[in-house]
Amino acid sequence: MVSETPIHNLDDDSLLQIFSYYRLEDKDNWYLRLGWLKLIHVCRRWRKLISDSWSHLDMCLLITNDSPSIDALSHLPPLPLVIDYSDRARTIARKDEDNIHLGLQQHDRVRHVALQGPSSSLRMWLKPMNKLFPVLQDLSLLSTTTDWKEMSQVVPELLQAPNLRHLSLHGIGLPKGSSLLSPTTALSTLSLTQSCYIPPGHLVARLQGLPHLEELSIGFAIPIPLPSSEGELLSAPTTPVTLPTLRRLTFRGEDVYLENLVAQIKTPLLEQLSLSLLFDLDFTLVNLTKFIHRIEGIGIIGCLVARVIFNKDGISVDTGNYKQSSIGVLGLHINCKPLDWQIGSATQVCTALRRILSTVEELTLDLDVDGMPSDWENRLDSMVWHELLLPFVGVKKLRIGSSLTLQLSQSLESIAGGLVLELLPKLQELEVHLKMFHSKNVFSLFVGTRESVARPVHLGSTQK
Repeated sequence: MVSETPIHNLDDDSLLQIFSYYRLEDKDNWYLRLGWLKLIHVCRRWRKLISDSWSHLDMCLLITNDSPSIDALSHLPPLPLVIDYSDRARTIARKDEDNIHLGLQQHDRVRHVALQGPSSSLRMWLKPMNKLFPVLQDLSLLSTTTDWKEMSQVVPELLQAPNLRHLSLHGIGLPKGSSLLSPTTALSTLSLTQSCYIPPGHLVARLQGLPHLEELSIGFAIPIPLPSSEGELLSAPTTPVTLPTLRRLTFRGEDVYLENLVAQIKTPLLEQLSLSLLFDLDFTLVNLTKFIHRIEGIGIIGCLVARVIFNKDGISVDTGNYKQSSIGVLGLHINCKPLDWQIGSATQVCTALRRILSTVEELTLDLDVDGMPSDWENRLDSMVWHELLLPFVGVKKLRIGSSLTLQLSQSLESIAGGLVLELLPKLQELEVHLKMFHSKNVFSLFVGTRESVARPVHLGSTQK
């Protein structure tokens, strides 16, 4: 027989546990629609219990597009403020403008700020932030202005946030002496998308004073470097500084800037490296290779799985490790559209990183034909795939997507003599996205050639 107890007989701890489950079940209702208001209106006891436990219940006032006016909520306890506005339509209601200003003026309560809009709006919104924000933990400012010449807005110089943990700036600059990047902050995540050139040495100097930094993302809204800056980037870098807690690094920009940057830093605990590079006629990546080999989490363990994927926008080279059950340990994307340029870029990058890629045991090659020219196959010489495959000397299993089956079969069949042993020398298994009958026909010459030199390859199919 199940016994029942009236809810008003429950002790405070049991009630708080019930309230916590209510919050976790529907966080949108709890925050956005102020679901906790329903609870405090039940009775005086609940109201006092919830008011006294606002931190435990993670209660806050979410001020966002179309939310109630702050004045209308003035009767509520002085809860932490979360200000999250997006000027999606390039216009914003007067009530919302007032909410942003009133919210930012209560600087001792603001815990989270996320503002997205054109530079003109951000310039106006940031004026009240030229002071101390003692409980601010997250700050995200994103300029939607597309003309980089108009991205002149910077973070207020006197803004202080000693408890800041996450900082994201897109098209917004940091003043030279900003305390947001001082050793006294608890900053663990930093994302900067710049609209102007910053010398790598200056950037590194600001990063080395962040003792808790775990995630770093650096990008540029315009092509960097400018011609006037190339000489500095090609000069010899200073002694590298160590970022001891960094675990994830993301970079978007020119390879010459990346080369200079990674030559100046050491990140012994790095676990994930994600790079997006603009097209270049000559990728060398010498410093990148040295940088990777200094990383305990990537250089020593080695990457055992790799994917090389082509699509209409560029080429992606992603690697990972079995033990981590992830392909995203080292990811590199190159932005260029013509397929022959993509293959040339992929070949240069893979050749430059051959010391890292030599540990790869499983390789996938694929192409997404959506958006590609209808005659893309006729524009390529099948021999171009040889140079791409040469760095993968440790591959034991090769997977080929259906779009590249014909191209790769012709390329593999054309090898002869010493190249049979030089290209994929450890290959044991070939898996193609075709029915087995067609697979045997298409790759019969290659399989036979490998058998003739005592390097047999098992042919598999993903289709029955």
